[in-house]
Amino acid sequence: MQFRYRLPGPWISKAAEMVEFANGGAQVTIRLKDGREMPEVLISNSTHIVAMRGQKELPFAVEDISDIFQSVSDRGPRKRDGWYFWDEWTS
Repeated sequence: MQFRYRLPGPWISKAAEMVEFANGGAQVTIRLKDGREMPEVLISNSTHIVAMRGQKELPFAVEDISDIFQSVSDRGPRKRDGWYFWDEWTS
């Protein structure tokens, strides 16, 4: 699998502390440098942003992240579908 959106090192360490809800997947909220918050972002294996619920493309640059955290709903998401995965499996 080749991923498009790798998290920089400091964010990987922080993402590793997040609660996973499915085989290496953690739902998080991302705060951007301009103060906007992007909820329902899926991080895979603490290293890559692989989806954001309802978004067909990542609507921000990885360099614009100022914080990654989990809300109560991120830790135990009731909805587990609706993801558009941006990366494709390669053989």
